[in-house]
Amino acid sequence: MYSEILRNLGARALKDDSIEQCSYEQVCSELDIRLPDDYVLLLNDYNGSIVFDNGTMFKPKQKTPIDSEDGFQSLEILYGLSGKNNLIKKNVMYKDQIPAGFVTIGESIGGSQICVSSAGGGIYFWFHEAETDDGSLFVVSDSLNSFINSLIIDDMQGKNKREVDDLGSFLDF
Repeated sequence: MYSEILRNLGARALKDDSIEQCSYEQVCSELDIRLPDDYVLLLNDYNGSIVFDNGTMFKPKQKTPIDSEDGFQSLEILYGLSGKNNLIKKNVMYKDQIPAGFVTIGESIGGSQICVSSAGGGIYFWFHEAETDDGSLFVVSDSLNSFINSLIIDDMQGKNKREVDDLGSFLDF
């Protein structure tokens, strides 16, 4: 189910020379979370982190400080099971920053994170520049399923499309 949606968005596995690898069982155990079966299949299909050559965006349910004028924001990467951007490594990196009970699964523009609630399964945007924990989390979607289904191509209002380099960056300098 998710594979077709992501394929239509120009998704591909991020090339990564790292030999770091984790299993879904390790993710569940170390991060204390169960992800939907469809998402597990997606992680297994791509293995590594997922980037979007066409650019991908979503519209959070709750307005965030970095939404575009029309209420959207970019999804830069979804973390996978292998490489430098694997789920365990990224969650260890943000362990002391993201409030307890949330697991980061991806990154939005500028280093803010896309998180799933380990309690209810809702998807949240963690704004890394928030001054307090109380102002750092914003509701994106009620579930991972509705989040994936809401992703759309970032057409940049007809401007030139961005190319994702092998490091997972849209930067062109």
